[in-house]
Amino acid sequence: MAKKLILSPKLYIVLLIIAAALLTFIGSISYKQISEFKEAANAVTHTLEVETEINNLFSIYSQMESAQLTNLLRKDTLVTSISFQKYIDESDIKFNKLTVLLDDNPIQQTHLTRVGELQRNLVKALKAIAVSPKVRLKYSTKERTKLDEIAHIMAELKQRKNFMLIKEEKLLKERKEEFNSYAFLSPFMILVLGVFAMFVFVVSFIKINNERKNRSKAEAFLSNVMAKTENIVNFYEPIYNDNGEVTDFKLVYANERNKIDFGLDPEDIVGKPISKIFPFTVLNGEYEVLAKSFIDKKESQLSRQVLLNGKKIWLESVMSPLNNGLLIIAKNTSHEKESVAKLNALNLELQEQYEEIKETDEFLQNVIKSTNNVISYFEPQTDKEGIITDFTIFYTNEEIKNTTGQKPNELVQKKISDVYPFLMNNGVFELLCEAVKTGKPIEFERDYIFNNVHMWFDTYAIKTGDGVCVTSMNISKQKQDERKILEINEQLKRQNAILKDAKTLAKIGNYRWSFVVEKEESSDISDNLYMLLDCKPQEFPPTHENYKNFIHPEDLPGYKESIKEAIDKKKSVDFSYRIINNSRKIKHFRTTGHFQDDALIGVIQDITNQVKGALKLKEKNQELKRSNEELESFNRVASHDLQEPIRKIQMFISRIEDTDYNNLSERGKEFFAKISSSSERMRMLIKYLLSYSRINKTKSEFTTVSLEEIIDKVKEDLEARIKESGVDLVIDNLPTLNAVPFQMEQLFNNLVSNAIKYRGPEDPRIIINCKKLKRSDITDNFVKKQKSYYRISVIDNGIGFDQVHADKVFELFQRLHQKTEYTGTGIGLAICKKITQNHGGHISVESFIGKGSTFCVYLPA
Repeated sequence: MAKKLILSPKLYIVLLIIAAALLTFIGSISYKQISEFKEAANAVTHTLEVETEINNLFSIYSQMESAQLTNLLRKDTLVTSISFQKYIDESDIKFNKLTVLLDDNPIQQTHLTRVGELQRNLVKALKAIAVSPKVRLKYSTKERTKLDEIAHIMAELKQRKNFMLIKEEKLLKERKEEFNSYAFLSPFMILVLGVFAMFVFVVSFIKINNERKNRSKAEAFLSNVMAKTENIVNFYEPIYNDNGEVTDFKLVYANERNKIDFGLDPEDIVGKPISKIFPFTVLNGEYEVLAKSFIDKKESQLSRQVLLNGKKIWLESVMSPLNNGLLIIAKNTSHEKESVAKLNALNLELQEQYEEIKETDEFLQNVIKSTNNVISYFEPQTDKEGIITDFTIFYTNEEIKNTTGQKPNELVQKKISDVYPFLMNNGVFELLCEAVKTGKPIEFERDYIFNNVHMWFDTYAIKTGDGVCVTSMNISKQKQDERKILEINEQLKRQNAILKDAKTLAKIGNYRWSFVVEKEESSDISDNLYMLLDCKPQEFPPTHENYKNFIHPEDLPGYKESIKEAIDKKKSVDFSYRIINNSRKIKHFRTTGHFQDDALIGVIQDITNQVKGALKLKEKNQELKRSNEELESFNRVASHDLQEPIRKIQMFISRIEDTDYNNLSERGKEFFAKISSSSERMRMLIKYLLSYSRINKTKSEFTTVSLEEIIDKVKEDLEARIKESGVDLVIDNLPTLNAVPFQMEQLFNNLVSNAIKYRGPEDPRIIINCKKLKRSDITDNFVKKQKSYYRISVIDNGIGFDQVHADKVFELFQRLHQKTEYTGTGIGLAICKKITQNHGGHISVESFIGKGSTFCVYLPA
């Protein structure tokens, strides 16, 4: 049995005997002391009862809220549940009882009055949410306000509860102190007033005996309260070590709630250390809180989840120092925590479902808006006998506008017999009726004419609700494609026949050779290959071993080595060799192919004519090489022997001009001037011919060149002519590229000189700019090996020429003007063309008479 916290009645009898022996005057004082002691005990009992009733009342409020929110989550919100009404009745009873108990406490009466108002508000708010519509994914602002109001009321109720419990705890502490003071002062008063002991003896005995009975009743009442309370009530006494330090606590009292919540019988655990009974106090640091509360004599609170006997429990504990121990009042809030967790989880799940539905709805809306299909929803119209007579267009998407030209809002709520009367006659109406009646999806194809355009549609109709959802896909293009495919198949048949003839003409045959013995029968060669071997189709089994019999004996070892390497490395083959056909003629064959699984697949071509052509080409190349060597020799001769006579002629012309020019007649001077001009022109002609012949494509001369630096050198060389002619030269955005520097300088020198020579009469202007173009963006016809090119444009506003001569100006010795009009050799632009070709580029010109010319140079980027 739990140890009682009050003194034994025997002690009172002993005290009375001692008082009777020692004191005669103690009676009256003892009576007063015992009366006050009784009042203190009743006050303590009263305070505990008040605390119990406060906890019970506010527990009912929590259960009331939990029950109503649970009903709301279970979608049982149409009427107030029976359990909710039961909680209302219980709360009224507890409230009235608490009103009576707090009749002598004005402050608590004030709190209780406010609690009564909050109780009525809570009941009203909880009833309000009971009449809310069925639960849905999203609550309205008004409904959320109701839930917030309940939360606010519960928060204020909890605050009031704390205020009232704090007040009662304070009052309990005061009354306990008063109780302890009376218990402490009585013995001293008995010693002082010993003379009254005999007088007090009889009265005290009667009074003490009555008080004992009252206290027994109070103890029974407290035991009853402790047994029925939902709180776990334990009392701990400290365990000290040799140094007087608290090392543990001993459980000296435990109510029956320990058995309900922990599964621990109070009789089995009383007297044992809490570290053994409740090991979680050691593991999670709770012991330190207990020791601190006991040592500091301060109340502490804990809210945590503990593990006891393999079961997780949420506890909210209040630890109050009491006498030489700790009074522990704990409440198992696991159910409340689980309810809150479930409620939060359910809210989260509902929110996720709402988001999913929202995303699905948005996705479907986007699909409907972006689809190329016409989607409509028709609701059937029936007569009195329930037979479908028509359909009303309830919805159609925007794609209908692209099909019929009608907007959706022009069609909604109209009958299909009015909007699409042809559906009533082409069998579509009957198919829609069948889909509604049977509930089975129906798919069909129909052609229609909208806005004089013939269209085909593949329609899918499925019953949805009471109506039918109709999805129509425009398959006009597919129908056209089907016709085209039929036409293409016919073309392919013809092309296959042509290809077969082409193989014959090209002397090509195909093969498939398996090098696995078990699969040799899967080898095959085409009829053309039999013909190339001068054999009849299928004249011999098409195996690789049989084919090798035709290979020239001298080439057979090399052939075998190539095939063996291909088999070992599974690599593609491409090699040539000689064969001896069935007519004993030697032919040159080329075999190409690749491995697929264990077979070599490819083609064999008779390249006899190509081999002979290659030999002839080799002979021609040798002749060309000799010709180039002779041309080089000519260049060396021309560079000296041809220029030497011209230099002597010009030297003698200069001497005659210096000594005898004035002795010549006017006609002689005219002839002399023509001789001088012709010799200079001959010198320039030889110079340009040499430059033209020396332009080559030697890669070693290519380097990184800045065209801006090239143009600066050209401007420097032509500085006198530019100033003399008054030409405005504008340079813009020139790149750096890979080129032969002196050839670039010669190219742009010729182009700028040409523009200066053929300048216009007023404000001559030359513009040089550049733009980078992709190969596909260039319209000029030349071989484009690079992905991109620089287009350098030289633009002038000179005299121009007729565009029909655009190609002629780049030919050798071609001039569009007489020698007397403009000087020149007719080689300059030909040199420009050869330089651009030497750099893998192209040059072209666009010109208009009197407006100027634009020379475009394309060089690889």
